[in-house]
Amino acid sequence: MKGKELQKEGWREASVSGGEHLGRILKMYEELGIEVRLEEISPTEWGGCTECYKANGETIYRIYTRSGK
Repeated sequence: MKGKELQKEGWREASVSGGEHLGRILKMYEELGIEVRLEEISPTEWGGCTECYKANGETIYRIYTRSGK
């Protein structure tokens, strides 16, 4: 499921992350009662700098959130 389909279900793109930082983000959203959906993306899909992700062998995820139900 992508983009507009996710928006129809109340999801919004919140961030792109990976590694330890992703873990901290997920914990924060959990504490706030916010639902999270992750989609693995390739470095070319991100379009931003991915050198740190590549250097550390980390998977990059697009993070979607929506208010907890």
